[in-house]
Amino acid sequence: MLPANTHFPQGIGAAFYDLDGTILDLTHVSERTVAALEAVHAAGCANVISTGRNLPIVPDAIRLPCIDYYITVNGGQILDGEGRHLASKAIPRDMALDMAHWLHSRGAGLNVLTSRGAYFEKRLVSYMTQAVHRLDDSSTLSDEDLDEEISSIPNRFTVDDVEPEILAVDEVTSFVEKMGACFDTADDLARDAAELEGRGDLQIAVVTPTEIEITLKGVEKGSGIEWVRERLGLDREQLVAFGDSGNDLPMVPHVGVFVAVGNASEAIMEQASCVVDTMWEDGVARWLEHALEGEWYEA
Repeated sequence: MLPANTHFPQGIGAAFYDLDGTILDLTHVSERTVAALEAVHAAGCANVISTGRNLPIVPDAIRLPCIDYYITVNGGQILDGEGRHLASKAIPRDMALDMAHWLHSRGAGLNVLTSRGAYFEKRLVSYMTQAVHRLDDSSTLSDEDLDEEISSIPNRFTVDDVEPEILAVDEVTSFVEKMGACFDTADDLARDAAELEGRGDLQIAVVTPTEIEITLKGVEKGSGIEWVRERLGLDREQLVAFGDSGNDLPMVPHVGVFVAVGNASEAIMEQASCVVDTMWEDGVARWLEHALEGEWYEA
């Protein structure tokens, strides 16, 4: 447990960390952040990764002995620090196929995360090249460069069509853990996301103005936090979470304090209890270093 401060009168029993854009830059976590995570763990506070990635594409840089739990695919899978599954809410294969057919008919580019890896359609790569802002604010990558970047990470692949990868799961040893779609325009996304939500059985997270992530209804990072909180026997007021983008918003109601990094989207900053330095300036590490001393920090 981290010591009490003005915002945590009971102390801090667990910290939940988004990866991409919050503490992870593609495959790199800074030495300062790793040191802070290790110190938090040694002080008796549980470290929990809360990510849209699935475990096969969580890089070794953050697969650390000081991590106690992994909430992956936005809450669809919960694993212990050794990578053993504790809870699972996978998308049924037939449902995933139906969605893939429908989204393809709408012109979307798709990705699917299964227990074997993450698969990105080449048409999605083209959409991402045109529409998705780079984390480091540099100029947009070409299709070829983005394809190479995706494939450079173990267990991430580019494919012509994700449907064969969906068909390959057996629903006993492998599952469809999450799907994603990228659209030509924000208007296309708004139209199709509303129709998907209207089904009543899906959870839609808007990640960027043209990209969504899809899990089963009720599966989001907040539901993952609740599972871990109950397992640890903690109160909401003893939890802190860190994030930067749309799929992190469901964490806000489930923690005592939500911290946004300085490179977060405007919507995230508006919901945050405080804003710290950017990921590249080790904002999360700075916050943790102060918390270890019973102090409150914001940039």
